[in-house]
Amino acid sequence: MNNTVIKSVEILKLISQNRNGMTLSQIVKSLNLPKSTVFNIVHTLVETGMLKSTGDSAPVYKLGVESLRLGLSYLKSSSIDTVARPILYKLGEDTGETACMSVRTGESEVVYIMHFPSDRIYHKYTVGDTRHILSLAMGKAMLSAMTDDEICSVITPDMLDNCSIPSVKDMPSLLEYIHNAQKIGYCEEATDENVYFARPVAAPVLGVDGALVGAISLVIMHDADNVERIKTLGERVNAAALEISHGLGYLGSSLYMK
Repeated sequence: MNNTVIKSVEILKLISQNRNGMTLSQIVKSLNLPKSTVFNIVHTLVETGMLKSTGDSAPVYKLGVESLRLGLSYLKSSSIDTVARPILYKLGEDTGETACMSVRTGESEVVYIMHFPSDRIYHKYTVGDTRHILSLAMGKAMLSAMTDDEICSVITPDMLDNCSIPSVKDMPSLLEYIHNAQKIGYCEEATDENVYFARPVAAPVLGVDGALVGAISLVIMHDADNVERIKTLGERVNAAALEISHGLGYLGSSLYMK
């Protein structure tokens, strides 16, 4: 076997299990490998996009875009795709709107993985795009499945400055928005998230033991100012998200903590 390939896989696996990323020293200590070996492999993985680094003096390494793309390829045959695809397709067909799904990657990023029907999308994001968690409705739906402390731990001032909801300017206003979403059962917003005016409604998707998997949304283009229709579709999104969650092993009767 090729030892370098094996060590590269070990490093990728190790980093994938640490959402906050790892420094070179931490990798060396965890795998008990020579520092020079780890440095060369990590440098190559960064150059190929399998890893990304943040910071200068003591860089922290996290999974890169190419790792995410490989993961997306796997999703085509994974339980997430198998469970979510028919439910999202039916949601889009029944409502006449576009149903979308994203999954969480790392602490504060989401990657856009699918939408249905494919010929009705008005969304400016494409499959495989990665965005910070406050930049789209599905990201905020993921936050709604977290505790206040968890939310505070993953949100940075820069994210708040670039939140897709103008009224959310600081942590108190974000938590107020999230608490309302938890109360009504879905996140709702009218934002510049879409190419044309639209109102996304979104809800989180959970897995075994209530672990956060991702979120789904409807991008509502038709009669987007109709309050009752928005409420009805928000409830449909919540029900679809719960159905997907149950298919992924979630046993709860509600998506939100009481």
